[in-house]
Amino acid sequence: MTTKFTKNILFIVVISLISMLFTSCEKEDKYIDWKVLNEKWLEKHKNDPGFTVTESGLCYKIIRKGNPNDRKANSSSYINVNYEGKLINDSIFDQSDEYQNYLSQMIDGWKEGIIKMHTGDIFEFYIPWDLGYGADGSGTSIPPYSTLIFKVELVNSVY
Repeated sequence: MTTKFTKNILFIVVISLISMLFTSCEKEDKYIDWKVLNEKWLEKHKNDPGFTVTESGLCYKIIRKGNPNDRKANSSSYINVNYEGKLINDSIFDQSDEYQNYLSQMIDGWKEGIIKMHTGDIFEFYIPWDLGYGADGSGTSIPPYSTLIFKVELVNSVY
């Protein structure tokens, strides 16, 4: 009885592991074309006129300079921004005027990009998927592996 019980438990564990393996591959396969499309788009556009590419892969362009003597955000700043976020197919997934939050709570692409800005600056960011919402995406509007395009105005930052 004990041997049969052990074999049954072992069988259930093996089947569960195999099931998890195939389930984890399913998500990547479903979005693999979108991932490739986003990576190709970023490769094509990262050198668009006026854009600078950082070591991490963040691409940014200064659209309007505020006063360089004004406050510059830092990693612990509480920021106030106006922004619009789009996917590479130009669909807007989010926009806000006067959005406020701690920069430390943002995606990595924002953390890296916003600290380059002074109050009044407007930047455009191309954020690779690994600096954005990654392999998980966000809700139903941002699929996994999405390159994000943001236009951001830094209205204020408080330390």
